[in-house]
Amino acid sequence: MQIFRLVALSLAAVLPAVQADDGWVALDCWVADVTVDGRFVDQDRSLKYDWQLTKQVCDITYARDIAQYDPGSSRCVVMRANSLLSGDRWWKNCQQQAANGWYDVDRTTNTVVKNHDPYKSNRAEGRGYNSR
Repeated sequence: MQIFRLVALSLAAVLPAVQADDGWVALDCWVADVTVDGRFVDQDRSLKYDWQLTKQVCDITYARDIAQYDPGSSRCVVMRANSLLSGDRWWKNCQQQAANGWYDVDRTTNTVVKNHDPYKSNRAEGRGYNSR
């Protein structure tokens, strides 16, 4: 029983909280059932992390002095010392942007590339992390 309790507590400490309360230093977006022009783009339609959606939601949601997309961690990270990011706001914005659509991002220039209609998904969620 002690081992089970220790394992459960350890997992709770390392796993990210999904759709939890405010107070995160890093955030990202996950999507499933992604389409372009109503056609699925991937045979595996399960929930997956999407760095391009994460970057675009970060850019839209926060002023650059509050949070920025960090290519190293592939997350939206807080820029101000002793500040935290709102989980509720992030979750809603991930869902809204996924429904409205997002585009590819050029990894070299970090700019949006509109070479086809937007990706869209009605299954999206945000996740928050207590470390970068």
